[in-house]
Amino acid sequence: MDRTARLRQILEHARNHPVYAHKLEGIDLGTITPETIAQLPLTTREEWIAYMRANPYPPAGSALVHLTPSPALGWMPEYLSQDDLEYQSQALAAHFGRLGVAGKRVLVAFSYHVFAGGWLFHEALQKAGAVVFPHGPGEAERIAQLVQVYGFEVLVCNPSFALKIAQAGGRFGLLLAGGEPFTSVPGYREKLEQAIGGVALDAYGTSELGIVAGEDLHKNGLLEAQEMAILEVLDPETLKPTPDGEKGELVVTALSRTLMPMIRFRTGDLAIAVRENGRVRLPRGVFGRTDLMVKVKGVKLYPTELAPILGAFGIDPRGGAQLVVESKEGGTDKLTLRIKAEAVPPMLGEALQRATGIKLDEIVADPTLEGPPLIDRRFSKNP
Repeated sequence: MDRTARLRQILEHARNHPVYAHKLEGIDLGTITPETIAQLPLTTREEWIAYMRANPYPPAGSALVHLTPSPALGWMPEYLSQDDLEYQSQALAAHFGRLGVAGKRVLVAFSYHVFAGGWLFHEALQKAGAVVFPHGPGEAERIAQLVQVYGFEVLVCNPSFALKIAQAGGRFGLLLAGGEPFTSVPGYREKLEQAIGGVALDAYGTSELGIVAGEDLHKNGLLEAQEMAILEVLDPETLKPTPDGEKGELVVTALSRTLMPMIRFRTGDLAIAVRENGRVRLPRGVFGRTDLMVKVKGVKLYPTELAPILGAFGIDPRGGAQLVVESKEGGTDKLTLRIKAEAVPPMLGEALQRATGIKLDEIVADPTLEGPPLIDRRFSKNP
């Protein structure tokens, strides 16, 4: 597939779309390439929400509609044309083909109703040469029984449900997982692979974008699915590309959407990019959100990036942790992590330092912990 030609096709559709018509005015779109895409303006989810609120009906040319829960809208629609669907299935078939699914029996346990879920995988897996069974979610015991009877070799579902299937006796040579934090959680892959008896690979996507990155069999991070998307990682403050190995916001241009173009879409997701031979790799996957940020000891810290590590130590990151930043005498920063637990798990501090590059001054266990995820007392912002 010619990425530049496909990108320009997307941009021509975007030129006439209400979200982009003004933003792209005066830009010679015929000169834009994946390498020069930073010349285009960024797009936010808020812009799309405003448009969808004013235009809820599927536009002309729609062939398929998916819905995703949205706090702002109730449901966030996704529209695809017949051409979009054909392109998406071919593009993802190329990705799945590289994982060796041709000739394999595949059971898909993502939902086929309302959400994009199973649809993102199903037709592409068929085009890649797999035999596909659209089971849908739930019934872990039944799936384990079906595996034994029909010899399914590949499982497609979220990692937590894969564990339930394994506990019911299901074994697979390959798991294609997504939809939840997975490889960003230390030790999770190893636990899951031991349970299913095979290889577990991660993928990243959203309903607006489709699947835009996934692991290969080397398991060294999420790789840009070049047929599906152009990935960037930008500093959320400066909106400039981050140096390799530095945290930033994942920005995606989808190559599979003409009816609902996603041009330099700010996902709000936190990632680290390594750029290799014109391809972006996310070695730690997607591991947090950029909604909150604090600069501590000269390093940018996003409280949500702690979530995968905390989860690996049995601490619920949703309300189970709080970062407190204060000033020591002399003006240096003091960073304390409070966790909702009876005791501080051994090695937690070391694991957090490896992941963030910041040494915590103190970790305090408090089983009654309540309050916001971040308190910064250095400038009297919080009591």
